[in-house]
Order: sequence, then structure tokens, then C-alpha cells
Amino acid sequence: MLALLNSVDSHYWLAYFIFFSALIVTIRSDFESMLISRFATIFLIPLGFLFASLGFLPISLVHSIFGSIFGYVVLLGSAKLFAWFTGKQGMGQGDLELLAFIGAFIGPWGCWITLMLASTIGALVGIIYIVVSRKKSSIKIPFGPFLAIGAIFYVLYQDQLIALLLR
Repeated sequence: MLALLNSVDSHYWLAYFIFFSALIVTIRSDFESMLISRFATIFLIPLGFLFASLGFLPISLVHSIFGSIFGYVVLLGSAKLFAWFTGKQGMGQGDLELLAFIGAFIGPWGCWITLMLASTIGALVGIIYIVVSRKKSSIKIPFGPFLAIGAIFYVLYQDQLIALLLR
């Protein structure tokens, strides 16, 4: 654990403490109630912008703003496409706001990698759950916890993840 903390510069610790705390709250609330609190997501986006502008995050203010917009728009587009093809709502507003919050703290590149990690982990967990429980494939599995886990993995292992993707 100490090695992970050493991989993150100490002047980012305050920002990442707040970021991780909000993500942990999100994981628990989404698993328990399928709801994501705006106090742990959208209301903290301006704080991500402030931290980025003050140098408390390793991204610029422009990257923070673009990451937030990118995260929201990508999931909004995915949700609209899913609803158009299936006639059902597949993702809640909280998931969109969560990825916007994540983008404000880790930028567009981190937002994209978080989304890929979350989609992969969520799909694997969903398939395993369906196989083990023998329930129908129309069960609801919250996506927010997987986004949060993906964001945490990105912050802690971003150099390795980027190197892996650029091979």
C-alpha cells in the first residue's frame, strides 16, 4: 500500500483523498440503493476544476473541464442509443454525473480508460452473476461501482495502464 502512495505525488494527496472518498461513498450507495448521491458527484465537479487550476491535480484546468464534459456526453450518448434500440432505460442520471465528476479529477484520457475498465469489469461480473445465480439476463446491476473502481485503478496504475494501451 505504501508503494502505491509513493507512486502518487504528495501534493495530489488532498485532491485524491476527496476524490477517493466520494468514489467509496458512491460504491456503497449504488450497490445498496441503485442511487448515486449528487453530493458525492456533480457538486464536487467545481472542486475538481479548482484543484486542477491550483496544481493539486496532475491535469490542467482545460483537461479537467474537457474531461468532465467528455465523461457526461459519452455516457449520455450511450444511454440514448441504448434507449433508442431497446426502448428501455439502461443507465441512470447518476452514472452520467459520476463519469463527469471522474473526468473533472482525471481528465478525458483517464475518463476514457476508466470507462473501458468499468465496462470490462462490469461485464465480467454481470456474466458471472448470471451464470452462478441462474437468473434471467434482464437483472439490474449498478454501473456506478464499476466506474468508481475503474477510476481508482486509473489513479493508482495510470502509468502502467497507459503503457499497456500504447503498446
